[in-house]
Amino acid sequence: MTRSWSGQLRSLVSRARARARGATAAATPAPPEGPRRPPAGTRQPLETVRQAVDPAGVRDLVVICRDRPVLLGRRFQEWYPDARLTVLYDGPQVPAAEHGFGLTRFAHERGILRALASVPPADLIVDTRRARPAAVRSTFRRAFLALADGGRYVARLEPAPDDAAPAPGDTARNGDSAGDIVDDVRELVRRQGLPTSERRKLSNALELGLARALAGVTTEGDLLVLRKKGEHVLKLGVEDTRTALAARGVEPRVIARVPAERHVSASSIWSSDAALAAERLPDAVDVGELTCTVYADVLVAPRQVAVLERLLLPTSYFLPGRSSRRTRGMHYYGSDYSGLLQEGVEPEALPGTFYHLDNQIPGHYGHVITHDLSKLWAWDAALAEHPGLRLLFSPPEGADDLPAYTYELLGAYGIGRERVRLITGPVRVERLITATQAFQQPNFLSPAARDVWARVTAGLLPRAGQDPLPERVFVSRRVATRRRCLNGDEVERRFEDAGFVVVYPEDLSLPDQVRLFSAVPVVAGYAGSGLINTVFSAGPATRIVLASKSYWATNEYHIAAMYGGDLHYFWCDPVFPGGPGGSPDDAGTGRFHADYVFDVGRDGPALDALLASLGAAVRQPEQPRPTSR
Repeated sequence: MTRSWSGQLRSLVSRARARARGATAAATPAPPEGPRRPPAGTRQPLETVRQAVDPAGVRDLVVICRDRPVLLGRRFQEWYPDARLTVLYDGPQVPAAEHGFGLTRFAHERGILRALASVPPADLIVDTRRARPAAVRSTFRRAFLALADGGRYVARLEPAPDDAAPAPGDTARNGDSAGDIVDDVRELVRRQGLPTSERRKLSNALELGLARALAGVTTEGDLLVLRKKGEHVLKLGVEDTRTALAARGVEPRVIARVPAERHVSASSIWSSDAALAAERLPDAVDVGELTCTVYADVLVAPRQVAVLERLLLPTSYFLPGRSSRRTRGMHYYGSDYSGLLQEGVEPEALPGTFYHLDNQIPGHYGHVITHDLSKLWAWDAALAEHPGLRLLFSPPEGADDLPAYTYELLGAYGIGRERVRLITGPVRVERLITATQAFQQPNFLSPAARDVWARVTAGLLPRAGQDPLPERVFVSRRVATRRRCLNGDEVERRFEDAGFVVVYPEDLSLPDQVRLFSAVPVVAGYAGSGLINTVFSAGPATRIVLASKSYWATNEYHIAAMYGGDLHYFWCDPVFPGGPGGSPDDAGTGRFHADYVFDVGRDGPALDALLASLGAAVRQPEQPRPTSR
């Protein structure tokens, strides 16, 4: 007998909302209804799957099992003769042979995701494993969002002597508690009816995605059948993405490549905290391989989103080395899945060839300099093959165009405004060219980026003024809402007393900024966008950086390691909610942007000694190097 959940779900939502409003505050709320495990002795054969999910609507089918994968695969071929079948198993290795369907063994849960990424989105996933409730539950969390929109997920229910639902909260937020798929589904349904704030408090990112995607639940005999809504994008590492695309028959063409290499830092480094220096400021850096790749028929969305075959392309990450794989241009459902922000919007067809230069934080000067420009190392090679090539950007939120400085930087590189195409919604691009980001914070900075910045410098310098330049500058921040040095006035007075001129880069034209940072031999300031201007250096320089210990970005280190000179790094104590002694956890994602205090008692003497040592040792500014292009 089939028991539909469509009405029960609505009832559960209403009851949960009523409880949230306090309508039944005086009574102990009954646990939500959910899928009930069948009593012992009521198991039915797997043929019941055909009754639960009509074969006529299944084009792609994935079966997950423990053993006898070939026999099981043949049965499902009979039941679903028109479906492309893939069988995933975690039992003993089966000898290689031609079975007429895909057969993949996985050794761990991560292997399931890789296998699902290598086949089209399934209309039906069936987990046939019995007496393995923890594995079935874990696989559901890993695999449910890989279904196509409207797809079905089927798992076998285990008989249980006590069918009482677990109390709210029995399912742990991180998904590691005891229980089975029934417990998970009950809890997800319960949370669907909670206010958004409470649901977010109880759920991690993946659970939010699962609850949002769960559209219906039915039971058919001893089978649990879940219906999924919405489309979701899988996120893998660079190599796993390439492997999955190849399995799907997609062979992108690489038109330019820079081999991986190892660089020894060209800068001498002094740090106020030896432990942090050892962790974040290494003597040598491993620079990853850079590739420029052409893809066909790519879904592109604002804020650096590029999707092919439901896989998020590596160009979509501005921090490619982060295992969390956060994508600000999408709904984040954990490290494995994301969803488009503009769901259900038909993408505009965009014929032609486009170079992906978008940013997750469009309009942010520091990100344009380090992330966008550092992708231009392959522009000339791409342009040679595609003379009509254009750049693809999205404007900052609430704006209809890019900041003027972006066009100025591009123009200095030799790219006119007419080659820029802006998008404000999803588009389907005929051909998309992506280039590996040459500055991958905090991992490495490739020399390929230095060549780009040198070309921009050469393009801007002829328009700069000729006023005399100071020999020492302190780069300050006039308006800051985060990462503020709370005793900055006192710090800057020390620098001014040592002959430094306090500058605010925003007061200068872009050509004058480039001239300043390409010529001044001693530059100090707060870590961030202001000091990122040192990418326009003409050569070695003395750099003095003040940064919060909780600010893990080390742009200034990578720049100094590339250009050479002396780097002096003062680590400051972050100030979290509740004062200097507050817990870092209280700051949440604000930890990275926490305000900080320069410890005058601890680090003041070292700073004063450094400033005094500069004395007459300041060298004359070097002339900017001519670009090699």
